[in-house]
Amino acid sequence: IASRRDLFPEEYTEALSDFTDNVDPLPATLIKAVVETELLNRGEKFEDIFCEFDDEPLGAASIAQVHRAVLTEKYGGQEVAVKIQRPSIESKLMGDIANLKALAKTFQDSDALPLDYYTVFAELEGA
Repeated sequence: IASRRDLFPEEYTEALSDFTDNVDPLPATLIKAVVETELLNRGEKFEDIFCEFDDEPLGAASIAQVHRAVLTEKYGGQEVAVKIQRPSIESKLMGDIANLKALAKTFQDSDALPLDYYTVFAELEGA
């Protein structure tokens, strides 16, 4: 919502952007565990994929954070950005969308809002 200035008033998107952009990063050990669980093939170790992986993220936001890494020669040896989604964030987002949809239903037939936000949230829920 914070990035959808086309759908929401600027004062709301600006206020919400602080919540999405100013987030403490997750610990590197947790991030590496997520990578091992979600990305690696059976039998692979973290070191088989990355010869370098910065513990300090390039950026951390509400949904994900990004780390600089270098792939091993087996995987091309290139410098890459690895974006890791925060664990369990999807269920939290879906709960937030359901709550916003319920709130928006109250105003669905009102002329007070410039858009039918109920429909917007319903579409997000189904995406």
